[in-house]
Amino acid sequence: MKAILICVGLWLTVSQKLYARPLVVGYSSVTSVFLPFWIGNEAGFYKKEGLDAQLIYIASSTTMAQAMFAREVAVSTVNSGSVVSSGLQGGDLVLMGAVINTAAFYVMARPEIARAQDLKGKRIGVTRLGSSSDFAIREYLKKTQLQAGRDVNIIQAGRMPELAAALNSGSISAAPLSAPSSYVAEQKGNRVIANLAREGIYFVIAGLTTTRRFLREQRSDAKAFLRAFGRATHLMFEQRDQAKSILRKYAKIDDPGMLEGSLKYAQDFTEKIPLVKREGVQVVLDQEIAKNPPAKEFTPERFYDNSLVQELIHEGFYKSLWSK
Repeated sequence: MKAILICVGLWLTVSQKLYARPLVVGYSSVTSVFLPFWIGNEAGFYKKEGLDAQLIYIASSTTMAQAMFAREVAVSTVNSGSVVSSGLQGGDLVLMGAVINTAAFYVMARPEIARAQDLKGKRIGVTRLGSSSDFAIREYLKKTQLQAGRDVNIIQAGRMPELAAALNSGSISAAPLSAPSSYVAEQKGNRVIANLAREGIYFVIAGLTTTRRFLREQRSDAKAFLRAFGRATHLMFEQRDQAKSILRKYAKIDDPGMLEGSLKYAQDFTEKIPLVKREGVQVVLDQEIAKNPPAKEFTPERFYDNSLVQELIHEGFYKSLWSK
């Protein structure tokens, strides 16, 4: 009897693997923002949905977009900036959901900087020109009546850890940082002068991005992914110890304070129901129109499709998770 049960168990494992649909999922940064993607893998939520998910790390949004056009990546974290710029050039990237709809950065500054106006004549760092951090800080400067190139200089410093290191060394006076780099900077005496999510700066900084072709041809797989992602997001909020364990594995964080701060950062900004907010696409489109007037012929709706998330809402999926 025991042998039969073992054989049945092996058969189920093998058959599940054989019949699982392959799905390549790309993420663009090792930050707690992308914790639900990792949870989906570690907690087996992709497998439960019949998906054989492979997670890959691609640091550049441009490279990620190219991989999606080549059908090498099916779903990724590509943000609204890349989706809009690609769409204006004829690409078919589309946001089928949003992990975060706001500019999820803390503007960290040197101890002597108390407010935005103190940045005049100073240097502000970003990861890369044209990146999410670059977009976010330019929107913040605009809101505080400061102009890049005239009042402040923006320089690129590399990844988030290098950006935090540049701030700590004093080679820049401020930078938009996400966790855990924001925690590292704060421990070195730097201060938060703005939480961009509270500044009304919308931007789909972390998307659930795919292609319209994928939505047409593999809509059931896209929906299965969203269910797995929804369960992973729920675990991140409700099972903190397991979430921190997975975050520790992927982000290589051992410091308890840094781990706690990184999880709090993810919980502060992540959408429980990943609907794309129109404002997070409109702000990018407005910037494109300023550079390219013909872009005014497009509406934000051209670049996102909330229909699958809406289906899951109507089916009661999110209510079953959050009980409200």
